[in-house]
Amino acid sequence: METIKITFEKIGHNGVSIGKFENKIVFAYGILPGEEALVKVIKNKKNFIEAEVLEILNKSPYRVEAKENHYLSCSPWQTFSYDWQVKIKKDLLKEIYLKFANIEIELKNFNRAKEIFGYRTKIEYSFLEENEKNWFAFYKRGSFKEKIKLENGCLLMDEQANYLALEILKEINKKRLKNLKSLIIRKAKRTSDIHISVLTKDKDQSFVYKNDKLSGFVFAFSNPKSPASRFDKVLNSWGREYLKEKILNLEILYPYNSFFQNNIELFEKALRVMIENSEDFKKVVDLYSGVGVIGLSLKEKAKEILAVDIDKSSISYAKLNAEINGIKNFKALVLPSEKISSELLEKVDLLILDPPRAGLHKKLIDLILKNKPENIFYLSCNPITQARDFNFLKNEYKIKGVYGFDFYPNTPHLECLLILKRK
Repeated sequence: METIKITFEKIGHNGVSIGKFENKIVFAYGILPGEEALVKVIKNKKNFIEAEVLEILNKSPYRVEAKENHYLSCSPWQTFSYDWQVKIKKDLLKEIYLKFANIEIELKNFNRAKEIFGYRTKIEYSFLEENEKNWFAFYKRGSFKEKIKLENGCLLMDEQANYLALEILKEINKKRLKNLKSLIIRKAKRTSDIHISVLTKDKDQSFVYKNDKLSGFVFAFSNPKSPASRFDKVLNSWGREYLKEKILNLEILYPYNSFFQNNIELFEKALRVMIENSEDFKKVVDLYSGVGVIGLSLKEKAKEILAVDIDKSSISYAKLNAEINGIKNFKALVLPSEKISSELLEKVDLLILDPPRAGLHKKLIDLILKNKPENIFYLSCNPITQARDFNFLKNEYKIKGVYGFDFYPNTPHLECLLILKRK
């Protein structure tokens, strides 16, 4: 095992710590700028080294003790004081826009998290088989093979959800189940709903779990050839297939296997910023809409709202959410956002964008530039791709506001809301 001693200099745009050793850049997580650390070399390439921290030799005043031994897998900034996390995220957001959009931005606000543990609405545990017993595990950061055993779940999920997951694990071990892939917890924050899914790589297995503290349970086959936790075939289920959540003045339902925001308190703040920046719109189009929350929250600001998403189930729930909240000016359409027609964006007063981490497809950017919606609200979990996308739009749009939200405390990730107005 090759180890090196190195002083790290800064944090990169993706949240990794950066130093230099013998004219090579060294990347490692969990080390603060200015700290000297003993690290283990994981990959030694021509121009860079990927390393894993073994020991901090000279501690920063902004270092705090980790609460979990697996923190590098789930929340590699857990050893950074929260004030320092917020400061560096503000700085990184500005640096990202300068590098990828060639502009200097002024943050209207950066919204801190009230809870830095237990805030997630979803978490996924892998399984580790050891001594004829199943354990929860995370993959070691940077590895697709090595796993770290989780004795008590993870602190990013709240205590009750972890307790129920561990109760299911006991039953799994009683039944001596094998070839399990993952366990997924979904938890509503404003209601008592908790849904747990267990995914197996063996389609001939059977397992069901009932507990009155759960809103639902699913045991499903997930193709072992795919690393993703896909629901290829539901084998057994119990309870409801959806969770209830309350967001602003809306009652929202979403299915156990769909996308949903992971930090409800800060998501609400982002929605309020959008409402505050809204005029009286005639036509609003909400792309990558999921179950429709953003579009529905603007119900009093628009004459017509159209939600678009590739996922059929999400759109079904978007329509249901409009119905149960008595919203009549809302329609929803199943369609990939990059395949919408030019006519759909004609005379749009507001275009809402909330894409996955990869950002916008070039076809969609071209369509936006062709139709030039009057206003754009662009919410992103990846400021790098957001800034890159804005670089294509900046000749036609000016920035009214940039707002940061710490949806993911103790991790390098953040959410950014970009408010744009056509020039």
